[in-house]
Amino acid sequence: MLSDPSPTPLRRSLGYWLRLAAAGVLLAIVLLFLFAGPLLADWYAPESGQAAALSTETATAQSPQQDEAPAPTPQPTLLVVGGGRSLDGLRILSLSEYGYTRLFSHQLSGQTFTRLTYGEWDDVAPALSAHGGLVAFASNRSGNWDLFVLELDTGITAQLTNDAAYDGTPSWSDNGWLAYTHNQDGNLEIAIRPLDGSVEAIYVSLSPARDHSPAWRPGAQQLAFISDRGGMPAVWLLNLDQDGGGRFAQLAPAAGAQAAPAWSPDGRWLAWAEQDAAGMWNLYASDLLSTPRYIGAGRQPRWSPAGDVLLAEVSSEGESYLTAYTIEGQLALAPQPLPGSLHGAAWGEGEWPAALAAPLQAAAQPQTPPLWAQPMSGEFQATPLTGTYAPTPQLSNAAVLRFEALRLRTAHLLGWDALSSLDNALTPLSVPLAPGQYESWLYTGRAFELRSGLLNAGWLAAVREDIGGQTYWRIYLRTAAPAGGLGQPLAALPWDFAARYTGVEGSYQAGGKLADEMPEGYWIDFTALAAEYGFVRLPAQSNWRSFFPATLLTQFALREGLSWQAAMQQLYTLEEIHTPRP
Repeated sequence: MLSDPSPTPLRRSLGYWLRLAAAGVLLAIVLLFLFAGPLLADWYAPESGQAAALSTETATAQSPQQDEAPAPTPQPTLLVVGGGRSLDGLRILSLSEYGYTRLFSHQLSGQTFTRLTYGEWDDVAPALSAHGGLVAFASNRSGNWDLFVLELDTGITAQLTNDAAYDGTPSWSDNGWLAYTHNQDGNLEIAIRPLDGSVEAIYVSLSPARDHSPAWRPGAQQLAFISDRGGMPAVWLLNLDQDGGGRFAQLAPAAGAQAAPAWSPDGRWLAWAEQDAAGMWNLYASDLLSTPRYIGAGRQPRWSPAGDVLLAEVSSEGESYLTAYTIEGQLALAPQPLPGSLHGAAWGEGEWPAALAAPLQAAAQPQTPPLWAQPMSGEFQATPLTGTYAPTPQLSNAAVLRFEALRLRTAHLLGWDALSSLDNALTPLSVPLAPGQYESWLYTGRAFELRSGLLNAGWLAAVREDIGGQTYWRIYLRTAAPAGGLGQPLAALPWDFAARYTGVEGSYQAGGKLADEMPEGYWIDFTALAAEYGFVRLPAQSNWRSFFPATLLTQFALREGLSWQAAMQQLYTLEEIHTPRP
């Protein structure tokens, strides 16, 4: 008999179970890639950061209950970015506080800001050493702008430079040298020196151009810095171990002014800020081999210790925010408001000790706000100014204490009293102002106007800033000290209004032009200082090019979120406001 060709029952059962197991494995693989694919991709992401897992605080909308206690203010959470990388490490920010600028440690979880320095002076531009134990910064605590070093373990601060000329914007090398900006005979230059002072400062960028803001490249004898030697302020590379034509090179074409170069910890990437045609600042990064890549909006970039995240400041008129991006331009930190204006930041390896050293603990103690910064009580009324000349030397009592505090601080920095005489303070409703200023803040008693004659006398300089389609002016006032003192050299060319009268058609149509050369002397940024006391600048009117009063060049207003109408109603009735005026 012929044998039956069909397989035995045992062989059929084994094949069935093998096929069933294979199908189960295939189904598991499909489900794994569907549901766990993003996690695996993030886990296998290279160190440059191909993916970012962002963790942000989420507010849940709930109906308020009368018996419930108010919810606490949410704190920023620690954001983990790709493959275990995070926004941890040591962060130090220079922030303004009640008219002064101090150093703060900044954490993204728990207590977010801890004051590290305190006094009636300014500490700016912090830079962490390679291993995070030392903070170099610039300060005017000695009466001039010099370099200091803060030892984080002990809280001891030591002075590094001591001369009348300006020293600022320090940057560390791997072996403990510092590069910084020095005002050499009226011109900004790059200097280098060892921390121990065993070698005198060496000036490495000697040029008629203004060279400043150095950034030392890790693992190399190279500095990135800002220079106007090519015309517009741009990022240049300085090769310390080369001579001749290869010593200097421009790193990236500048479509707009460039600022604040910063190297990644491995020295591969260079980031900087660049201003676009609308006056907004954006971040770019380059490996110096390919086309620079756009990162995001912001300025003052600082790299994370892992080199995969860039911290940056995003600012608008009167407000500053901290944000962060991955190298691919993905958002790594949703913008969080800062309690003051940012004047530099540092980010490096390490962790903050559980207990700060005694000097740091003393600086970290809560401070009582000065009287001018405390909420006003009582009715609003016009109040005389003491020792100030103006056509009507009065302001609203909402502004008087702030103005007087600003006047004292300005006089201390300048060495002369710029606010003792004003073009205008509170302007009565019966006094007509220039055309187009019917709703001027001078009528509210919350604004003042500096002497316009300071411009022609050389004691005031105005730098043009076009932001969001509007023109603003950053006002600088010149200090009495011809060399050194509490001011700083100008780094941006001011606007030459007098050029409109030279007979050149282009200058007339443009309302002036950039100055041909940088003014000498030392200056304070009065626009930034006034903002610390609540007085903000106003945008120029659209016809400012042909009508100088429309520049609103020297007007500053205490707006505090009020509309002009609401501010007027603090001093006047609606009938008085709407009564026809000259």
